[in-house]
Amino acid sequence: MDEPRKAARIDFGAAVDSITPRRPKIDKSITSAAIADAAQAGFTGRSDKVNIDGRSLRKSGRTAQLNIKLRPETKAQFLEQAQAFPNTEDFVRHLLSLLNETE
Repeated sequence: MDEPRKAARIDFGAAVDSITPRRPKIDKSITSAAIADAAQAGFTGRSDKVNIDGRSLRKSGRTAQLNIKLRPETKAQFLEQAQAFPNTEDFVRHLLSLLNETE
């Protein structure tokens, strides 16, 4: 009676392995071939676009947001041209200055 009780050991390892579905391993050669075939057929993936990290925008102190509706090709061209500037705000300011010069 003076001995401490031993904790019960429960092992679910084998049971969990048998019911947990495993993802099949990705064959990179097949994946790259499929992407090449899709591109040749005219499909584009989301990864073709430039991703802008939102954390860098939050730390800049900008608090106003501008939402406009554009055609996808216009948006793509806008973002492509904006890459030459440090941020999108500088690009919009440049566009506004060009507009003011022509008036």
